[in-house]
Amino acid sequence: MVFDRTLTQIVDENYVYARALHYLGISFFEEQEKSLREICFEKKLNEEKVIKSFYDFDSPHRISFGELKTYPVTLLMEYLRHAHYQFIKERLPFITYIAKNCESIGFNELLSEFVEDFIKHIYEEEDSVFRYVKVLRNIKKGVVANPMKELIPYRKFSLKHEMDHHDGDDEMKAIRSLIESIVPVTLKERVLVNEVKALDRELLYHAEIENKIFFPKAIELESEVNNHLKSFSRLN
Repeated sequence: MVFDRTLTQIVDENYVYARALHYLGISFFEEQEKSLREICFEKKLNEEKVIKSFYDFDSPHRISFGELKTYPVTLLMEYLRHAHYQFIKERLPFITYIAKNCESIGFNELLSEFVEDFIKHIYEEEDSVFRYVKVLRNIKKGVVANPMKELIPYRKFSLKHEMDHHDGDDEMKAIRSLIESIVPVTLKERVLVNEVKALDRELLYHAEIENKIFFPKAIELESEVNNHLKSFSRLN
């Protein structure tokens, strides 16, 4: 039974359980040889809650490309915004926490630079691209009194340029190279390597969604709004 196994055995079976334990307030590498039952007793954790946490963290929440293609652009933005939140508030803090306890790898400085650049990129995208798309959507819905005035801040803004720039980004390149060169020895190192590789895969999938679904839909919306405003202008 899982509760009779040590934290080392549990995490060795599935590295994702390390993150589940972390968010339950359990530092898996500080009490590796204790059984999960002992930990639950000491921390007064409900066993059903622990099992649910394992299930939630281990269950894939990825939505297929096919389904995402059916989403309207505003719903896609909310999906992407939620992913941004998970990256910034959950995944990166956990990876940073583990990395600080694996100092022998020499990973912290590179990771710190990546986190800073990544967060900056996310906030810039939400403050510019997402906000612009929301303005376009509101204009199309007819809820903007003066569309031309609303678009003044975006006169030099180009979704096509943003997509081209975004498509060339590879923020994980340096980290990926370092991680590939690491042969993990300790349990902490194995968790760190697996978590970084998983994040890399998720970021690549996230970028594919943005480049192949979100940006094309946003550019189509932009074209529709511009054509409508041109037609309206000619009529007046």
